[in-house]
Amino acid sequence: MQAFTISIINYLAKYYYINHDEAKEMVNDEWDYIEQEYINAKETPKDIAKYLISLYMVA
Repeated sequence: MQAFTISIINYLAKYYYINHDEAKEMVNDEWDYIEQEYINAKETPKDIAKYLISLYMVA
């Protein structure tokens, strides 16, 4: 799970130029969703990062 979340944070930082600390906060805010997707193994870290971007760009 740790490698999964680190992959999400790194993807956000690399491709969307989001500060690592801000990316960590995004992951913490959506922890329940991320954990559920990890358990179900339906989404990749890249998919979840894209979901977070779409969620936060609307807000």
